[in-house]
Amino acid sequence: MVSIGLENGEFIVLLVNSLSVWGKKRDRSVAIQDIRFSSDNRLLAVGSVECAVDFYDLTLGPSLNRIGYCKDIPGFVIQLDFSADSKYIEVSTGSYKRQVHEVPSGKIVTEQALIDRITWATWTSVLGDEVLGIWPRNAEKADVNCACVSHAGLNVVTGDDFGLVKLFDFPCSEKFAKHKRYFGHSAHVTNIRFSYDDKYVISVGGNDCSVFVWRCI
Repeated sequence: MVSIGLENGEFIVLLVNSLSVWGKKRDRSVAIQDIRFSSDNRLLAVGSVECAVDFYDLTLGPSLNRIGYCKDIPGFVIQLDFSADSKYIEVSTGSYKRQVHEVPSGKIVTEQALIDRITWATWTSVLGDEVLGIWPRNAEKADVNCACVSHAGLNVVTGDDFGLVKLFDFPCSEKFAKHKRYFGHSAHVTNIRFSYDDKYVISVGGNDCSVFVWRCI
């Protein structure tokens, strides 16, 4: 399955082979910012500008019943990542705070010792000590738009407001970490991902309306 979020708060779930609509739902009235399938493929998390993350149980069918949501999110959602066991979700917000919530209750997790023990299935957050080094000197908070850690967990790639794609070692906990820079986009790299086998990086531009594919050598 693949899921698409729309500006009116609706999201659609498609079957990959046929691209036919499996289900659609609208519980919010503002733009959907990020969507994430849980690691066990049972749940769908939908994050919106409404400072909310809603959980839907895919095993209940295309009616897409909401079974829970995250409360007390201090800004609009920019990135979501599930834990490897699908019991927790990491929420990064437009107020540049990162929070961890239980799934599907949405209860916020504040115990740092517990958070430190969580293994994340993916990492797309631009926030946290693990990616502190991706932020350049004199950077504004909005300068780094997106990040993605490789499936092997060895590298993190980023996209920024200056059209740059950057490659760092992961974890990247030292300030102003060494990196490799790649040019191509005119400005505002809006999203970035490693391919499933880490052989390629796919970056999406903003005003240049382009999708770049980079080979990892």
